[in-house]
Amino acid sequence: MLKLRQLVSNKILVASVALTSGSAFAEGANETAITAAVDAGKSMVSLTTSGVIGIAALGFGLGMVVSWLRK
Repeated sequence: MLKLRQLVSNKILVASVALTSGSAFAEGANETAITAAVDAGKSMVSLTTSGVIGIAALGFGLGMVVSWLRK
């Protein structure tokens, strides 16, 4: 019974080491993907902000021109 317990314990140890080393290898790829996604999100936010400000400026400018022409 003792040998069986040691055998199972050793197999569990080997399996846990194999699983943790596999996740360590995948960490670099995940980190790269996350960094790329964050950079893409930042660029989309800046593009959207610029677009909203541009449309607001156009709307305000057209409103001012129309109100000036009505006078």
